[in-house]
Amino acid sequence: MQKKKVQFFEEKLVDFFRKSGRVELPWRKKNINAYEVWVSEIMLQQTQVSRVVGYYERFLKKFPTVETLAKSTWEEFLPYYQGLGYYARGRNMLETAKRVVSQHRGIFPKNATELRLLPGIGEYTAGAIQSFAYGQDVLAWDTNLKRVIGRFFYGDKKALIDSQFFETHFKTKRRSLNAALMDFGSSLCVGKPKCNTCPLASKCLYHREAGAQEKVVKKTKPLFPLSEAEYVLVSLHEKHQKYFSAQAKTYQPFSLPRGYVTRGGIKDWFLKEYDLVVAVRPPHARELLGNKKTLLVNAQILTGVHTFSVFSKQAIKEYNKVN
Repeated sequence: MQKKKVQFFEEKLVDFFRKSGRVELPWRKKNINAYEVWVSEIMLQQTQVSRVVGYYERFLKKFPTVETLAKSTWEEFLPYYQGLGYYARGRNMLETAKRVVSQHRGIFPKNATELRLLPGIGEYTAGAIQSFAYGQDVLAWDTNLKRVIGRFFYGDKKALIDSQFFETHFKTKRRSLNAALMDFGSSLCVGKPKCNTCPLASKCLYHREAGAQEKVVKKTKPLFPLSEAEYVLVSLHEKHQKYFSAQAKTYQPFSLPRGYVTRGGIKDWFLKEYDLVVAVRPPHARELLGNKKTLLVNAQILTGVHTFSVFSKQAIKEYNKVN
């Protein structure tokens, strides 16, 4: 790759961040510690920034240190996390806090290998902690970085990127560059990029090719609109490893009566019928079962005690084959 193109890319990004960077975000403060970075990055996974800010501030007020979080129970933790979804990452947060205290004396490791041994910390989160908390020259390869760099240099957000090349040739401090790339990717180089206002457009391969490498896959039209759903079948599970059955001896998903087809309705039904608080995912399928417009939904128990029979993932596969 041409060094001049890399230099152009870097200069434009730095200028963009100087003018439009979201420096007001609470996790962009100076002297942020590794715990605070970690909390923000876990919460930001697949969640909009605008939703996370309030959660982040309330969470740190309740659990200001990793030690206070490590001492908490799931029931104490949940009210400050509930609503963000993806509850497996919430459980991972509790487990990671306990391990950091017990195995690392309350200090998050600086080494990527050790960080990635902690539950819920992958390549990107490890890089973010190293960059933002410890000032290490590491690129945090989240979806924004991959999309911006992939489009500009390769013409495709899903391109196979030579990460080592960029780690070597970028000159800007990684903390500033990571923040700039994240903000640029979430404001301009989005799913449908705003090329007309993009300062990188003149040398961007994606723009030059009019996005030809990013083929659009047409989605198949669903059998019926969500508003026309009549029934719901709920697969109640624990981390997709244990599945709870509505029947005692054979696996059977929970069939909810009319009037409980929304996510809120499903939550109300389990609370009313079984005194359980559940997290409900959006429908993953729509099927005509006996000519009834039925939604297939996954859910998991957050709090409460159940007496359901438990089945393995294999039992679910067998049920799906028959049905």
